[in-house]
Amino acid sequence: MKLSTIIYNIPVIGWMLKSAAKGDDSEKIFLLLNFVMIWAMAVIFWGLPAVIYPAVVVAIGFLLFLVVFTAGDLRNSSEG
Repeated sequence: MKLSTIIYNIPVIGWMLKSAAKGDDSEKIFLLLNFVMIWAMAVIFWGLPAVIYPAVVVAIGFLLFLVVFTAGDLRNSSEG
């Protein structure tokens, strides 16, 4: 069984992803708006941690990207 069919069978979120993947541009915009609204409701419900935790995750991901991006040059210079 393909991973996409498993994800598309998840109620509500999978249905939205399937609709956005196979639909037109307006459905992609609606999916993005749905995720923004879900995040806004999380901020209303949980407060500041719903803002800070995604920011920390993005910062860690960006730092890892920078390490991988800059380590490529280190790897190539040690071979030569």
